[in-house]
Amino acid sequence: MGKQCLSPFRIHHMTSKKALEILKGIMVDGKDIVSAGFLGNLTVEGEKVEVVLSIPEEKEDIALELQDKIRDALLSGGFKEVVIKTKVKQGLPPPKVQTKGPFKTIDLPNVKNIIAVASGKGGVGKSTFAVNLAYAFKRLGYKVGIFDSDIYGPSVSVMLNLKDERMRVDPEGRKFIPPEKYGVKVVSFGLLVDEYTPVLWRGAMFHKAYEELMSQTDWGELDFLVVDLPPGTGDAQMSLAQLFDVKGVLVVTTPQLVAIADVLRAIKGFEKLEVRVLGIIENMAYFVCPDTAKKYYIFGQSGGKKLSDLTGIPLLGSVPIDEYISSSGDNGIPVVEAFPDVPSSRAIMKIAESILKML
Repeated sequence: MGKQCLSPFRIHHMTSKKALEILKGIMVDGKDIVSAGFLGNLTVEGEKVEVVLSIPEEKEDIALELQDKIRDALLSGGFKEVVIKTKVKQGLPPPKVQTKGPFKTIDLPNVKNIIAVASGKGGVGKSTFAVNLAYAFKRLGYKVGIFDSDIYGPSVSVMLNLKDERMRVDPEGRKFIPPEKYGVKVVSFGLLVDEYTPVLWRGAMFHKAYEELMSQTDWGELDFLVVDLPPGTGDAQMSLAQLFDVKGVLVVTTPQLVAIADVLRAIKGFEKLEVRVLGIIENMAYFVCPDTAKKYYIFGQSGGKKLSDLTGIPLLGSVPIDEYISSSGDNGIPVVEAFPDVPSSRAIMKIAESILKML
């Protein structure tokens, strides 16, 4: 008999799960390091595993001991090469300007948390989720803004019925004044140009515009700034990572395999940019028939869980398709505002609560 051909996808899947299970066996103060939030990122390629530790400043003295435990456990578990990187989470506020590669990191002193929403491909409902996540935070009592960073196809201004609005400038000409819709401040490239005017910019022009629009907007006091990124891994993703202190990114997928493959590439891109992936959101997960309450998995089933198992990144929730979410977007009102008790709204509110617990 010839040798059986094993899929590399399958090998990667098994070793990622194995590495995560090994790490869950390492304890700190009565909790495993994964539950305690010490695991920043986990990457497995064949028999090589790379671990990024996120150590609180007050626990910095145990970093070397923890590295040794992780290395010994993973080598004993069958991995041939173990690479461990350690980041210390500072207890004090960062300086206003930091070096991050060749770029300066710009401080937004009145914005506590920047959360990005990304996807590997278009058409997965990323912008719809980003808008509703912002309003979910608002409904939970937080001060929120949303930045639509898609310069070529901005949609947030359309979804919030701000098509006729434009960004204003303060009397001194120093700051943009964003419009506010239902209690959330909104900035979008769609508020700078006419709806059907194409934007033909190269990367350097985009980078400068991104920097100025984010840093020169009068956001006021915000608990959360939700950034809706365009699909893929391009200028917007790099500019965000290089210029601003991002708390983390959420990746949106649909259940089918083609979407999962694209999201995997996006996750790898954020790992290279050293941006923490907080979790996976499975959108359009199923449809609940209003007459029978039966679930129909239109785009396949459990794709988000498979992606979570593959990467070690938690699946934060699955958002169903329902008639309310599309009609709300068409009418310019987020579904969590217009219909707070429908299945899609409840799922998004639960995801928002999970993110708060993580942070």
